[in-house]
Amino acid sequence: TVLTVGWAGAALAGPKLEISDDSYLQVGALGQLNATHTDGAADEDDFFLRRSRLILSGQMMDGVQFFMDTDSPNAGKAGAPDAEVDIQDIFVDLRLPGATNHWVKAGLILLPFSFETRSSAATLLGNDYNGEAIKLVNTFVWRDYGAEVHGDLLNKKVSYAAGVFDGYDTDDSTKNPEADLRYTAHVAVNVVGDAESSWFYNQNRIGKKLTYVSLGAGVDRQDKATLVEPAPLAEGALLPAPTPAQEVDSEAYVLDLQSGYEVEGWGLVLNAAWYTWDSASFDGETAFIEGGVWMKKTMLTSKVSRQDPDAATATEDYTLGLHQFMKGHNVRGGLEYRWGDSPDQWLLGLQFLL
Repeated sequence: TVLTVGWAGAALAGPKLEISDDSYLQVGALGQLNATHTDGAADEDDFFLRRSRLILSGQMMDGVQFFMDTDSPNAGKAGAPDAEVDIQDIFVDLRLPGATNHWVKAGLILLPFSFETRSSAATLLGNDYNGEAIKLVNTFVWRDYGAEVHGDLLNKKVSYAAGVFDGYDTDDSTKNPEADLRYTAHVAVNVVGDAESSWFYNQNRIGKKLTYVSLGAGVDRQDKATLVEPAPLAEGALLPAPTPAQEVDSEAYVLDLQSGYEVEGWGLVLNAAWYTWDSASFDGETAFIEGGVWMKKTMLTSKVSRQDPDAATATEDYTLGLHQFMKGHNVRGGLEYRWGDSPDQWLLGLQFLL
């Protein structure tokens, strides 16, 4: 059994400094503190910062916006004395000439692949992301260097984002230096309500008095993405002719859903996704479906998630949660219990949005 205690906060909030009629600077912060207890583990107790972000966002002039944040993820985890401070996002967003709802964004940005990979950490349905379902290669926490065009169409019934990226290359990655460019895109059609086209999607729109059903589809592809070295020879085996590393393509698709229904004082939320992956890191399918029902400031959640690799046994897990919203997403707490094929886990979280 694992017990996790967390505090989290989010971006795009906080003090706002007006510089001129069409320019401003806004400051935000995010922090998430985790304490874990794992029965029978070598180190049963752990206490660390899951997220610790400082955020700057704003507008330099009409039609020119920017965003930047830093993070020290998992600082102190497993007894590590410190953690690196990384620039996690940094981009500018330019409105296309003559357009109102069409923009070009460039920099280090979240890949426009699915609702999940574009969701804000501040407005998740549960205490954390459905990260077990995401198997993207050549990324920095689902981010990559590149540029995308995004916006909405048909009176906000359709939103889109499509971009070209390099494929992120970390110090210990197996990215192929000769990899082709990465192409990533997602489109969402709202059969009820307006489609989101913001920088960070809202998984749980509690208190917004919105009813919506958004159906999405996405693709992520990079040819020759990964270099796979040949397997080492068994001890005592004869040396064969040298075998070059193999170039492996990466291809992924998703069908996903975000939806909610709200009347005065209560509402429902249902999110789901089905992914198929074909890459050097994962070949198979993943999926999740999660729901929440809330009344006033209390919400019950449940989730089923599944990982089904082609060459291994599938893993299926279940989660139940109880959440309390003291000031919407600005102050919220939640207790979740997960069981199934993965180790049992308790997750207790308290979130602050500044």
